[in-house]
Amino acid sequence: MLSMKPFKIRTTRRILVAGILITLPLQTVAEARSATPVATEDGRPEEAFMRGMIVSCPRAGQIWGSPSMVDALDQLGELGVDWIAIHPYARVSRDGAVSSRTASEVAYLERAVEIARAAGMRLFWKPHLAYWGSFEWRGEIEFGTDEAAWRRFFDSYQSFIVDQARFAQISGVEVFAVGVEYEKTTHREQDWRRIISAVREVYDGRVTYAANWDSLSRVPFWDAVDWIGVHAYFPLSLEEDPSRQLLWQGWDEPFRQLSSLSSEHRDKPIFFAEIGYSRSQSAAREPWSPQLEDSQEALLLRQRLIEVALERIEKQPFVRGMFWWKWIPGPDPRDRDFSMKDPEARKALGIHWGADRGLDESDDRGVTAGSND
Repeated sequence: MLSMKPFKIRTTRRILVAGILITLPLQTVAEARSATPVATEDGRPEEAFMRGMIVSCPRAGQIWGSPSMVDALDQLGELGVDWIAIHPYARVSRDGAVSSRTASEVAYLERAVEIARAAGMRLFWKPHLAYWGSFEWRGEIEFGTDEAAWRRFFDSYQSFIVDQARFAQISGVEVFAVGVEYEKTTHREQDWRRIISAVREVYDGRVTYAANWDSLSRVPFWDAVDWIGVHAYFPLSLEEDPSRQLLWQGWDEPFRQLSSLSSEHRDKPIFFAEIGYSRSQSAAREPWSPQLEDSQEALLLRQRLIEVALERIEKQPFVRGMFWWKWIPGPDPRDRDFSMKDPEARKALGIHWGADRGLDESDDRGVTAGSND
């Protein structure tokens, strides 16, 4: 049975999605941003732990406004997910220029918000820079001693991110990321503070920055955001096939570090803006690796990793929520590494968040390597 979400459905609207007319329950922005706590069917208050999924895309994001998105959110609701993250793209060039379309002109973003609201999902807006062809990854974006490139980057990035924040405000988005893993830019503290201030001028929801697990101490502007966002790819064990107990213990040190970070900033809340594991026997050592192995050992290790994360993270008083990487709507041959549509991931989510809550998560029957949706 689908769990109720923290909104009341009033009526319906009909929207055109990829040429198909779909009737959806209507959710007003006023309802979505209401300050009055609303309890869900299982008694979870509005400010309960965020059970989130990053809904990704194979290309620019058109799929977020498609019928596949409707189906995806139905499936996620069954698994107990009540928040989703969407990551609109801008492109960054080697010379520092950031280019994008105005968010209000991108029809599939507006449709994505409508579909999410109709499904009762709350929204985390997490704009990304498409670095392909210019940098190895977003953590490598930097311009050395080229001050003109730095200025070009921050000026054009501010235009992009403020436009996205303005769209998020209009759309009733509750959490907004001003940046994601830009590790070699955070030393430019005043530039980032200027961007955060500009975002706050147009957006009054919660503002975060999402830093990688190993660069949290190098972000000098945590005081300027509301929540500390973490990409939680912490290594948990060097063992080839670590037991549940070893994985459980492996979280002790990350939690100590995160609790200390929160305390240093007046008990500022922390949330896992991204967490995930690929199906690999190296996933406990290198959770960031997209390596894939089609073996029962790798599948069971991944299932243990997801289960232990679900069991431990929600119990930490300083952690507000977690967003799993990733779920791509519809079938796509590139949707392989980190896919939360895999049976072992679905099983773990269903047991801990969804309709199967309370079942024995140690029962591995029916989940085998090579199985699919």
